[in-house]
Order: sequence, then structure tokens, then C-alpha cells
Amino acid sequence: MLKVQKIISLVLLGLIFACSTSDATDPNDSQFDDKDNNNPATGGGASNADITLSVDAADAVDIYPDIFGVNNDWRQIPDNTFSNFASTIKNIGTAVVRYPGGWESEFYAWTSNTTPGWNNTPSQPGASITSLKSHISNYSIVLPTAEAMNATVGSGQWNTAIANLKARTKEALTISNIGNGLVEIGNEWWLQFAGGVSRAQKLDKYVNVAMELAEYIESEYPNRTFKLLINGDYTQPQEFTTMKNKFTRAYAAIDGVALHTYTGYNTATHNISDLEERIKNCANNFNPNKNFKYLSEWMPSRDYNDRALYMEAANILPDIIHIYARAGSQAAAFWPPINTSIPGLGLTNWNYSKVFPTGQILGELADSYKGKSLKTTSNKFHLAAALQDANTMVLFITGGKESGKKVAVKINGFTISSIQTVERYVPFDYGNTAAAEPYITQTATAEISSDNEVVVDVNKQGLYQIYKIIVKGN
Repeated sequence: MLKVQKIISLVLLGLIFACSTSDATDPNDSQFDDKDNNNPATGGGASNADITLSVDAADAVDIYPDIFGVNNDWRQIPDNTFSNFASTIKNIGTAVVRYPGGWESEFYAWTSNTTPGWNNTPSQPGASITSLKSHISNYSIVLPTAEAMNATVGSGQWNTAIANLKARTKEALTISNIGNGLVEIGNEWWLQFAGGVSRAQKLDKYVNVAMELAEYIESEYPNRTFKLLINGDYTQPQEFTTMKNKFTRAYAAIDGVALHTYTGYNTATHNISDLEERIKNCANNFNPNKNFKYLSEWMPSRDYNDRALYMEAANILPDIIHIYARAGSQAAAFWPPINTSIPGLGLTNWNYSKVFPTGQILGELADSYKGKSLKTTSNKFHLAAALQDANTMVLFITGGKESGKKVAVKINGFTISSIQTVERYVPFDYGNTAAAEPYITQTATAEISSDNEVVVDVNKQGLYQIYKIIVKGN
């Protein structure tokens, strides 16, 4: 009996080893199908994705590197710490700096580095033009208009104001030595007091100021190489047609427009879905032949994005930058640079020791989103894509507040051969996605489906994830 049990045990052991061995003999067994391993482009089978996004590699426009600019904030950044600020934004990847900033530009005295008459003048002066030029080589400047905007056109006060503005213009252009930079005429004329007149009257005043200064610049600087830009409200493209019709002098001196493109997903007036078309229309309505587009102040506004802060706000930046590139924008400058101006949206903290998620993702975009911007189609999750060179594509997928999904990115006009890298940027704390902390970078994975798709789980671990995926192909 024992002998029989021993034989049965040996047979059972043999069967177990035969079933568990890696030396299978069936040529149709999946482990012999090494086609998937050698060609990962077809290795994943069908994606079975919850959501499909798409990229059209045949529809490409140039990405101008100056769209990764930053505003100076003269009130928040003292002169004695500007070198540290400059170092921080250079590390982020900043391409251009707008100086001296926004509203302070209307009061800024270029010869004394002061802002007389400004009710927000800081206790310590901001960066001087000497400090700026010592640390930043690519910058734009803003010329004042408010003095004349507050006067009645044609009055004695108006004439005095125009003479003063011309003198200040000469100081700004001489002291800044702007060279090949950008020069804006005024800052947000539609939000100025302008003597308490209507918006239409403000526009009329602004056109008269802009004509006076443009004519003066055209006469005094016939060999200028800087771009001269008018300022306007991007949500009202028709006003640029009105300005064109009123611009009876020095029209050809204007090279394009400077727009403040504050935007978001939850607004009827500043909706991101209208952003690309409005940018194009503003520039073309004034002059389709000289339509340089400078987005000199921008951010994902809290009021238009359900109060999105920190990592939540960072999720919106790739979409905005992608739209800027698709609109053919040649330059842009993020505001605010310092978090104390608008907590939750600034690039760094007050002493530049901590780069917040908006600064982190802007840096990633400046580093990787280059070459050609590709047409994309989003679906709840948003997608920005660029062709860095003929064989390299980068994808930025933002999860926002959508629940976790398997996302497929269908790529047309470009055959994927491999996935080079997958990085995932996640909130410091999934339980508090608006925490005032830098995001965390993780190495992640993605697959390639048999239908030339990049497939990845987004927001599986929590909300507000951002994926950066670099793929190779042709």
C-alpha cells in the first residue's frame, strides 16, 4: 500500500512541475508571441479606454519660446532681492520679463526708480532698470498713458499731459535701451478712471493718446527695432476694429497688440474655449498684416475656475499655453510672479525659496513644450501636444477634478515606436489639492495600444494629476 502511495505522489509531483515550468511546448502559447515585445507600438492590444483624446501631427504651428515670460512686480519684489528673483525665474525657464509691471507702469519715474502719486507705492523701491538689465537680457516695457487719459482731449490740460507723456516715453526708451524688445502703450485703458467717462469715451481717449505717442516714436526713432504695441481688452475683439477706424495717424507704426488674457473654464465672459479665436481676432481686427500678439498679463483666474489654487491652478496652465501657441502668440508674461499678490497663483513664495506648482509646471512646459504645437481634441481631461522634432512628441495630460479614468491619446499622422519617459506630477496632499506646497514628481508608466494610442491611467490615485509623456516615432 505504501509503495502504491509513493508512486501516486511521484506522478502528482511530475504533473505539478510539468504545468509550472517555463519551458512550454505549444507554439501558439502567448509566451512565444514575442512580436509584442519587439514592437511596443502594437503590443498593448485594444486600449479599452474610458476616454479618448486625440492629436493631429499634420496640423502644426510654430511655438515661440517667448510665451514663457513673467511679469515683474515692482511693488512686491524689492530692488535688493531682485537678483535672487531673477535667478529663480531663470531656473523656471523664463524667456522674457515685463517691466516695471502693470499699474505701477502708469506712475513709474524712470530716472528715480520711484512711483510718485501711486497709492500702492511700497516702503522699499522695486527693481531699478539697472538691476533689471544686470540680470535680465530679454524684457518688455510699458509706457504710461493715465495723465492724458484723465484729461479732456484737446484741452490745455490734455496738451500738457501729452507733452509730459512724450518726455516720459523718451526717458523710458533711452534708459531701458529696449533694443529688440517689446513696448506697450499703456496698461488696461478700459479699467482706468479716465475722468469718469464711459467705456466708449475711454477707448476714444486711448486711441488719441496712442496716436500721439506712436507718431512721436515714429519721428524720433525711425530706425527702431523694438515692437510697438497697443493695449486692449481681449474679451472685446470688436473694439480693435473701432480702434483701427479711429487710428488716423501713425497706424503703420503699430506692430501688434498686448492683451491681458485672464481666463477660466467657468465664466461666460472670459471662457477658455473662446481664447484662441479671440486672440487671433483682436490682432487681425486692428491690422492683419502687422499682428504681433503679446499676452502681457495672464493667469488662470480664481474667479473663473471655482477658486482653483496651487496644484489645482497648475492643471490649467498646459491648456492655456497650448492655446497661446495655437493662436500664434509670439510672447506672453505670467502674472503674478510672487504668491503674496494673489495667494495660490504665484510662481514662488515671498523670498523665492519655494517654487509653487504654477511655477513648476511653467518650467516643465518651457523645457519640453517646444518645436511645433499640434492640434488636439480634449474630452474632460485636457491635452497639450508638441512635436519637438521629427521623431519626438511630448504630451501633457491634465486630470483636473475629474474622477480617475483610463485615457487613450489617439495619435494621427505620427506612428509611435516607443515611449521614452513618463512623468506624473501629483499634489503634495491628495486630501488637500489646494495646499501651498510644490507638487511631487513621480516616474510612471504608459502603454501603446494596437491602434497607435498612448494609454495611461489618470487620476487613479487622486485628483489633479498631470502627466508628461515623451514618445518616439515618425
